[in-house]
Amino acid sequence: MDREERIARNEILFREVNEKVAELQTGEGVERRFDFICECGNKDCVEAVSLTLAEYEAVRSEPTQFVVLPGHEVPGIEHTVQSAGRYSIVQKEGEAAEVAEVHDPRS
Repeated sequence: MDREERIARNEILFREVNEKVAELQTGEGVERRFDFICECGNKDCVEAVSLTLAEYEAVRSEPTQFVVLPGHEVPGIEHTVQSAGRYSIVQKEGEAAEVAEVHDPRS
């Protein structure tokens, strides 16, 4: 497994956990923030990203997008789509994008 695929698989694992977090919060207030796990490629990162369900859904509207803390971006396999201060939305490129699409739990 090459570096891009390994990083993408780490991020996919974190996204799967976050999908469960969002699922458990259904019906909560739209402005309330919840702690999601940073979906960066660092397998040891367990830092929290505070998002509303609407913000998380905006990230998940595209299967190749992930939410990360600022500074956790991985140049070369992703680019920043949006920086919102508390978090950044990154979009995978190349092989990492393909892996993300294949393993998207919403597909």
